[in-house]
Amino acid sequence: MVGAGAGALAGCGDDEPSTEEATADVCDARENLDDTLTELGRLDPTDRSELADAREEISNDVEELGDAGRVLAESQWDSVEEAWNNLRNTVDDLDQDTTFAEAREQLSSAGEDLTNAWDEFVSNVDC
Repeated sequence: MVGAGAGALAGCGDDEPSTEEATADVCDARENLDDTLTELGRLDPTDRSELADAREEISNDVEELGDAGRVLAESQWDSVEEAWNNLRNTVDDLDQDTTFAEAREQLSSAGEDLTNAWDEFVSNVDC
């Protein structure tokens, strides 16, 4: 009986990072994501390959920071994820019929939303 109880308790461990670990994760990733978001604004919106690379890089950053973001400021992290989902959908919806001007406007708006959400989130993290 004791062994079963200990095993059940071990399965209930907390996988979230501590506040200190979460802060370190966000601070370490801050410059990289800032650079990626800045670079996004410089990309040719009709270059599908560059957009796919940027999309993947941002996706990896947001995914890696998910647990840390929720530990530090869940509601603000939710805004980052919502803005990321909007940007991802914008990139995915661009097709051969999208003009350069349309693509630039759509990406600019979605990228700005993500940048603003990210900036608001990290403004509350003491790096």
